[in-house]
Amino acid sequence: MSRRLAVLALLGLVLPAAELPGLRAPVRVVWDSSGIPHIFAENDADAAAVLGYLHARDRFFQMDLLRRQAGGTAAELLGPGALEADIRARTLGLRRAAAASLAVHEPAVTALLEAYARGVNAWLGDGRNPLPPEYRRLELSRAAVPQWSPTDSLTVAKALAFQLSFDAELDIALTLGLAAAEQAGRNAGFDGTALFIEDLMGSAPFDPTVSIPSLLPARPSRIRPRPELAGRAPRLTEHLRPETLELARRWLEQSARNPLFEGTLGKPAASNWWVLSGRLTATGFPMLASDPHLSLSTPPIWYEAHLIVSADPARGAMNVAGVTLPGTPGVVLGCNQRLCWGATMNPLDVTDVYQERLIVDFSTLTPVATIFEDRAEPVTVVTQRYRVNRPGSGAEDDLVQANVGPFEGGLTIIVPRRNNGPIISAEVRGLFTVTGLSVQYAGWGPTREPQALLEFARAGNVVEFWDALRWFSFGSQNWACADADGNIAYFTSG
Repeated sequence: MSRRLAVLALLGLVLPAAELPGLRAPVRVVWDSSGIPHIFAENDADAAAVLGYLHARDRFFQMDLLRRQAGGTAAELLGPGALEADIRARTLGLRRAAAASLAVHEPAVTALLEAYARGVNAWLGDGRNPLPPEYRRLELSRAAVPQWSPTDSLTVAKALAFQLSFDAELDIALTLGLAAAEQAGRNAGFDGTALFIEDLMGSAPFDPTVSIPSLLPARPSRIRPRPELAGRAPRLTEHLRPETLELARRWLEQSARNPLFEGTLGKPAASNWWVLSGRLTATGFPMLASDPHLSLSTPPIWYEAHLIVSADPARGAMNVAGVTLPGTPGVVLGCNQRLCWGATMNPLDVTDVYQERLIVDFSTLTPVATIFEDRAEPVTVVTQRYRVNRPGSGAEDDLVQANVGPFEGGLTIIVPRRNNGPIISAEVRGLFTVTGLSVQYAGWGPTREPQALLEFARAGNVVEFWDALRWFSFGSQNWACADADGNIAYFTSG
């Protein structure tokens, strides 16, 4: 069934109506003087569909690029220069994690994701809506643009959470630093492990009795190297093979060119919020300010919107405003009529990198197992196929198959024991074994963050917000919330 979507401006100017398949009732959109859309719908699914339509109308190239960069198909859009990043993205597997997550969502959440996708595809499928100009420059027609899907929405959402929490580069950088310090200790006759862990990475006040003492004047060091100690000092990296450290260095260099790590890899990150209880304000209402400090981009990461649902059959009324993420339904940070919430990054250790030994069947050039506690454990192997756009060839939709070898990205090797984490880097050493690095990360498994956003939108107090956070399984955030009764709260999520 299709219903008319009446699109109105603030001053009453009526713009052409649009046909959206699947709407259960008419939906009205009003833009205020700041250009923010206010969507009036009778149910959640219709509101999600119209939000998808508006996101596509205003931000479709951004959405398409995000899903492709996270899913590993950006070269089909941008050309050969994006192929290396596609290989890394396929290896990491955010789209695999999104597909696994879709399978565990409640039917109500899946229905919202499907409604949102219908809205996006209604805009995309209407030939009266010209594609963004970037497609013309890339020599791509509408036929080369895939339809939007619920998995696309989850992939985009997981990409943002990944950028805010994935910390494999920190594990690798610290391990490389420790190995260098231990090698220097062996060469110069000091305990390199203690130098790195206690001196370089230690955290302690200058004086144990005060938190901010005056710095003591510098004196010449009386410490002299004692070579006999170096031989007895524990080496935390002695179990690492030389090729493992080289793989780690190479992965860091490659990741620096990956758009998924843009603005985060090797750079300090921070954000802030503050919240004040209603007991301390003149009005009796709490105050909250939140600044996530996300990367500046054009267009911006966020898309501000206001969703008003009069009477959803399953969940009742909803009135929520804030920032949405183009490509996904729902308000990420914002306010409803009784509650406001904000978030900042929370640098939890949610990623671990492992040295692996892989057994390879060289008759097929396929890894078949890893060695764990002297036993062979089967791995999962995913065959990858890459296509590359050739803009500038003069031919429309000129996509060709890329020739990528099995150990260059043609095969993705998944280690079930590592939360279905991938081998991110590998090198053949010896006749039948390969050294590799695997990554275990909280975000690889099926998670249900959209359920949390759906419940945030109707939470009536800080306790209900806390209850909704049980669905926010990864993304490592500090949450602040304040309700209309003057209460404030601070929570964390993994």
